[in-house]
Amino acid sequence: MLINIKDTKEFYSRIIENLKKGRIIALPTDTIYGFAVDGVNTKALERLTKIKEREDKPFTFFTSRNRIEDYAHITKRNIIECFVPGPITVILRRNKGKPLPVEKDKIGIRIPQVDFIIKLLSKYDNPLAVTSANRSGELTLHSALDIVEQFPGVDLVIDGGRLISEPSTVIDLATTPPVVKRKGVVPILEIERVYGHNIMLEHSLKFNVLFVCSGNTCRSPMAEGLLKTMVDEDYCVVKSAGTLPMNGLPPSANSVQVVKEYEGSIRDHLSQTVSKELIGWADLILVMGYKHFQHIIDIQPAAVIKTSLLKEYKRKVKYNEISDPVGQDIDAYRDSAESMLPSLKLIARDIKRRFEKRVKSKE
Repeated sequence: MLINIKDTKEFYSRIIENLKKGRIIALPTDTIYGFAVDGVNTKALERLTKIKEREDKPFTFFTSRNRIEDYAHITKRNIIECFVPGPITVILRRNKGKPLPVEKDKIGIRIPQVDFIIKLLSKYDNPLAVTSANRSGELTLHSALDIVEQFPGVDLVIDGGRLISEPSTVIDLATTPPVVKRKGVVPILEIERVYGHNIMLEHSLKFNVLFVCSGNTCRSPMAEGLLKTMVDEDYCVVKSAGTLPMNGLPPSANSVQVVKEYEGSIRDHLSQTVSKELIGWADLILVMGYKHFQHIIDIQPAAVIKTSLLKEYKRKVKYNEISDPVGQDIDAYRDSAESMLPSLKLIARDIKRRFEKRVKSKE
């Protein structure tokens, strides 16, 4: 059955009745659609596992904010205070005094920033076990009608319109430092700003860096090539782009030569224009000048938290822009590269810290 969101007693009563009877509901979150059942109903969990066609993958539990400690031991409280409710799943040590049908020592807790879900959780006594609205390994469905069509076994579908988003960020707070298990809506640098230190990334993840200048033939390719000599592609992906519509151009000969002098190579580089997709891909964006910073923010205002002038990265400097050497002799290119190096070394250090165990294992 498909229903619309209504702030009425009847709306919540229908959802609660279905949950109590062990039925599966589909609901819109602040990211994507999810399937939910009563989190302590073993038979309902078995039904959900069967409909998802998944094995041995933990569910996330939705519960009200004031009940989190009934089910988990809270650590890194400042992160929870800042981001919950919101598009983040926090993994905590399970409170075994409150029974849940899970065997593992940790559980994932999430509270979407959605008014009707927050209100529902305040009215329902048990946590909800939730997973994404798809079959394991397939793409998430974006609309309630798609769910009705492809999952006739789902008993109640709540229509929240068309949802297209990254999934929630998943972070393990039961370890020190915290470990990001899945990248998502909440940027890594925003979590670090609240935590006050670098956090770690799961071994399967990579940290993405984007350098931006004007034409993407001089400064940003040099920065890309230089950073690649300081980090390992096993854990870090580096790209560059320009604010001007200049696609497919090779780097300038002087840029190629200067990077070669540092034992790097950008010979295969082709210029590309910065886009919303590239901005979304990046975990850290470094720009050469103020106009490039503004260009990024004009495209994606939320990217401000992860965007910085390259020269200003954790440094106090008098002249904050990397000078543009275009059209000048090779010494100008060398000067530009030299002015990048202090910040690039700090960036490489911080990236390595986020993958400390993996870096040490390769040394």
